Amino acid sequence: MIPFILVLMILPLVLLGLALALGTRARDKWGINLKPVHCPACRSPMPQIRRPKSLRQALWGGGTCERCGCQLDKWGRRIGQSP
Repeated sequence: MIPFILVLMILPLVLLGLALALGTRARDKWGINLKPVHCPACRSPMPQIRRPKSLRQALWGGGTCERCGCQLDKWGRRIGQSP
């Protein structure tokens, strides 16, 4: 009974770690980006401490360029409709 409970406790952690590792390698929404990001439109640096302007930005990272209004994902790629 105890090994089964341990598997139920450890398996989700292993799967989460695998999702983070693969997401970082593939640069998808599950990954973690620790490098600085610049706006692809105006090349201005994004702030280190971000202020999300949408639920998507709050959940998955990214931000809006303060200079030109371009929306970026956490990897610095343009997303959605930009002015």
